[in-house]
Amino acid sequence: MKKVLLIALCFAIPMAGFAQKSKKKKKGAEPEVVAPVVTTLSDEECMVNVSLFQENVRMKMYDDAYGPWLAVYESRPDYGSQIYTNGAKILEYRYSQAPTDEARKALRDSIMQLHDDRIKYFDDIRYSDAYVLGLKAEDYLTYYPEDELAMPAYSWFKESITKLSANASTKIYRNLMSFCRMFMTRSIKIYKSNPEQYANQVLEDYQLVSTTLDQMKGEYLESAKAEKTYIDGLFAASGAADCDMMDKTFASKVAESANDIEMLSNIMKLYRKVKCMESEVYFAAVEHAHKLQPSAESAAGCAQMCLKKENLTGAVDYYKQALELVDNDEDKVDYLYGLAYVYSQLKNNKQCVAYAQQALELNPEYGRCYVLLGFSYAAEKLSDDDVLDATKYWVACDMLMKAKQLDESCAKVANEYVGIFSKYFPTRTDIFMHQKLGSGVIDQPYHVGGWINKTTRCRARKE
Repeated sequence: MKKVLLIALCFAIPMAGFAQKSKKKKKGAEPEVVAPVVTTLSDEECMVNVSLFQENVRMKMYDDAYGPWLAVYESRPDYGSQIYTNGAKILEYRYSQAPTDEARKALRDSIMQLHDDRIKYFDDIRYSDAYVLGLKAEDYLTYYPEDELAMPAYSWFKESITKLSANASTKIYRNLMSFCRMFMTRSIKIYKSNPEQYANQVLEDYQLVSTTLDQMKGEYLESAKAEKTYIDGLFAASGAADCDMMDKTFASKVAESANDIEMLSNIMKLYRKVKCMESEVYFAAVEHAHKLQPSAESAAGCAQMCLKKENLTGAVDYYKQALELVDNDEDKVDYLYGLAYVYSQLKNNKQCVAYAQQALELNPEYGRCYVLLGFSYAAEKLSDDDVLDATKYWVACDMLMKAKQLDESCAKVANEYVGIFSKYFPTRTDIFMHQKLGSGVIDQPYHVGGWINKTTRCRARKE
């Protein structure tokens, strides 16, 4: 009987706990504002009210859930996390049903306050204050759309991500990825509102997000990589990734970080992302990093620096170091191509071909390697017989057309040099008179021997 009375009492609590004292108004008088009388609930009363609003929320009966939820929230805000997880759903529903703008504004302020109270009153073992701050920032973007820059949300996201990045657990990775995306989108929008004022800020924000996503592992590893690729695209398209601006921002940091391998690595990574690898600041970071802790990336960066300074033998040495240190095929292909390119500049065509072919063994669709092959075949003397020597241009054009087929970015140079090289094809008379060229049968297969050692087809120069 006692339990029955207790339950009955709890049904009445939401109404009794918040009844306001009313007084008769004199005609024409302003209504008197009276503070609500809040009843402090016992543990037993809280337990029953919590059970009521949780069940109503589960059934999506948010109007019925509101009273018992509000009773516990106002009386015992430290009672448990269910006040806040369920309260968010209840207030979201009430916001969607609010009849006036004034009511909606009051409710959105209540939603913000709910996050503040969760941080103030409830120390969640599983979800930290930094996590709740990220949720608050998300809700701010949802409920305050008229605030175009949303500086409060930006600040909350930054604090949340900074703290979570330092000690994130896998259980909040999905939310953290969402925070990173919205934060970076907001940062770029703020930057665009005043590029001169916020240039350094957006670069620092990008670094924070990149570092955070790079730390993710386990089942979220691939999702984090995809998110980072998306954010890289946002940043690259933002206009903030200007190389001159990057240099102004990072020149002093590189000088200050000559002995900080972690900082140097982050700066190098950022420069590569925004394709500013011709910068002297980038080269300075690379040199410092290579002295401190030689890696494939730093060696390749030093090779690029040597190329810019036309130190080709230095570039060869550094690319070979990069190949010794590299631990993945994707980067190895790039370093093999880089080495092939340097040998092409050194006019060592056979070495150029050797390294380009190694790269193609790892990635047969690397179009730029075929461009190098085409140039190398055309540049090297094949035979003292002028007609047989001209057959190298058939193979050279084959390579260029293959490059164009695989990589659209190679199309312009391929078309240009196919036009040039085809002028050096043997004439129809040469092909007809030369016994080794198939007695003049155009388009017949023909094997170009020597160091080229490729099968192609007979073609005559246009006359």
